Amino acid sequence: MSKAKDQGSSFLLFNHLLKKQLLIVLGILLLTAQVRSQNLNYTRTVHKKLTSKSFHGRGYVKNGDGKAAAFIASQFSKNRLQAFNDDYFQQYSFPVNTFPGKIILSIDGVKLIPGEDFVISSSAPSVDGTFDLHFLPDTINNAESLLAFLKLTNLQNLFLVVEGDFRKLYGKTIPSIKGIILLTEKTPYWHVSNSGQVDSTIWLKIKKDRLPTDASTISLKAENVFIPNYPTQNVIAFIKGKKKPEHFVVFSAHYDHLGMMGNKTIYPGANDNGSGTAMLLDLARHYSQAENQPDYSIAFLAFSGEERGLMGSTFYAENPLFPLDQIELLVNLDMVGTGSEGITIVNSTVFPDLFNRFVTLNKKGNYLKEVKQRGESCNSDHCPFYQKSVQSIFIYTRGKEHLHYHTPLDNANDFPFTAYNGLFKLLTAVVEETEKQ
Repeated sequence: MSKAKDQGSSFLLFNHLLKKQLLIVLGILLLTAQVRSQNLNYTRTVHKKLTSKSFHGRGYVKNGDGKAAAFIASQFSKNRLQAFNDDYFQQYSFPVNTFPGKIILSIDGVKLIPGEDFVISSSAPSVDGTFDLHFLPDTINNAESLLAFLKLTNLQNLFLVVEGDFRKLYGKTIPSIKGIILLTEKTPYWHVSNSGQVDSTIWLKIKKDRLPTDASTISLKAENVFIPNYPTQNVIAFIKGKKKPEHFVVFSAHYDHLGMMGNKTIYPGANDNGSGTAMLLDLARHYSQAENQPDYSIAFLAFSGEERGLMGSTFYAENPLFPLDQIELLVNLDMVGTGSEGITIVNSTVFPDLFNRFVTLNKKGNYLKEVKQRGESCNSDHCPFYQKSVQSIFIYTRGKEHLHYHTPLDNANDFPFTAYNGLFKLLTAVVEETEKQ
């Protein structure tokens, strides 16, 4: 072999080895990047599970919230998070009214579809009968005008039909009135926030185009089951900080939703709040990696009972598993499945320095279209902590790509998670910056 050929062979061998080493290094870098970042595939997998039929809407029929809690705990265990107690559960209970059986409604013999055409107030009693309808004039369009009208009449054992703003009265007992139908333009929202008691008047929301103006009767069959002490649980875990473990950053999200209205209608709660719960689990997975162990401890609080009225977060704030004054920052994630228009931070006017931290880091990383400020509001699970003087905020995403709310259509089909990657990166950047404060 000539000297030139020998040099050429050596060069080819060197070039081959160099390429191989570069591929190995690139592979390591890609693996490290995956470990240190969000994992949308994992998020979608747990999100699909949380919103599946097997969890029955994560409510109070068929132990839906209990099944979801067990799944969340399994993910904490899989990622080797620590528990404050013997397990990840914080047990408590609250009263709740449920509808586990069939709900059948017809207008003049024409059946309506539960969850699509109508909803029943979660405070309603059992009912089985046919009743006359009485349409009230358009001038009776709020609670005050309805009560004034009823003082001058002697209507009994029928269903009144109204349209307007009746939020002050909805679900409450109106003496002598069997039921009240509130007409809506769109698919009616269902709520369980007033399910802590049973009232005698049956309130219904019905789509306006499903109730003819000349209708005369309504037939309704529904059986309620009131549970005075429904057993439920928060699911709590943490990762110990490597430098200042006595300081905590907290991520919270409520994992419950509305559950089932009757034996067939399921409310999956994909955005509210399967999205926030899935992100919380992904953050737990991320920080559980040795490469990502935070300087501060990070606690992950998955609450039940939010839809019932902030029950889980209120119970936790009254019975904390570590001192609340060790919390440097609590970020509550609720409805974070969109994001084409950015995010809104509730309570950020109360904490302007924290808000500016979000804005500055977002501008630096170009993560989200906008970080919008909003004032104090007790509209999610951050509130009980804020009332205990903890620096607490609530983040939700904005965008028209998924507008379904409190209907069966809030499901995982084609769920967007539009700004998931950007929000995740912003949150981890804020944690890192908070640890420097």
